[in-house]
Amino acid sequence: MSAPRRHERALVALRWSFIATVMVFVVFPLVWLALASLKTRAGALEVPPTLIFSPDFSAYRKIVDSGLSGAFLNSFTIAIINVILSLGIGVPAAFGLARMRGALQNHLSFWVLSIRLAPLFAVILPLYVLFQKAGLLDTRLAVAMAHLTLTLPLAVWLLMTYFRALPTDLDEAAMLDGAKPFQTLYMVIVPIARPMIASVAVIVFIFSWNEFLLAFFLTSREAQTVPVVVAGLAGTMSFDWPLIAAISICSMIPALIFVGFAQRHIVEGLASGAVK
Repeated sequence: MSAPRRHERALVALRWSFIATVMVFVVFPLVWLALASLKTRAGALEVPPTLIFSPDFSAYRKIVDSGLSGAFLNSFTIAIINVILSLGIGVPAAFGLARMRGALQNHLSFWVLSIRLAPLFAVILPLYVLFQKAGLLDTRLAVAMAHLTLTLPLAVWLLMTYFRALPTDLDEAAMLDGAKPFQTLYMVIVPIARPMIASVAVIVFIFSWNEFLLAFFLTSREAQTVPVVVAGLAGTMSFDWPLIAAISICSMIPALIFVGFAQRHIVEGLASGAVK
């Protein structure tokens, strides 16, 4: 075998070894979590752990019977509201900032980003007082609006950077055809930017779905999200590891579905862009 051939095969083997190592670190915790959710409380704490056992689905039944499914509905509703508001406000705001010129554009862009860079504890107290006076504590709307203070600046910044890269010739061509600014945005720019918009939607959804601190301080019972419920279970004296593992496994499913749906739009957007 020639030296270049051996070198090529060594590179392929090294590449697959690296991929296998990464997959072990990614997949192993998920498999371990899934196995733990199918054990009894005593079986989950056995040392050494057993890998061959009779599956017990009582943890999943407990999610439905104990009303914990309401936390999933809260998390999903809050995340969807957050995505809709972040894109509904962020897309036109980002496009407007991207097409501005001069010092005002730089100042406004930095101001938008500086809100996202503020420490989270600096935001919690004002939001808590505001929602308390408005009577919105322990509601989905309060948590969604609190998440919006963090996700909207991020969405605007990411979309603004993308819109800046789009040539202004598209705007000028649409204006020559008689399109108004909003028509230019939603009929010309948005279809081209669909992959980026879908990516931002994924980022916003995952952040809102997994966010803990704001949801912990702004809810007490009715609007608790999945991370808050899991933290409450982990802090109890009776540590129910199978139940926590089952909730964690179930919490991945809506996020995976949403990411899969958005990924389809990303692929379609890239394909349509290539055809155009």
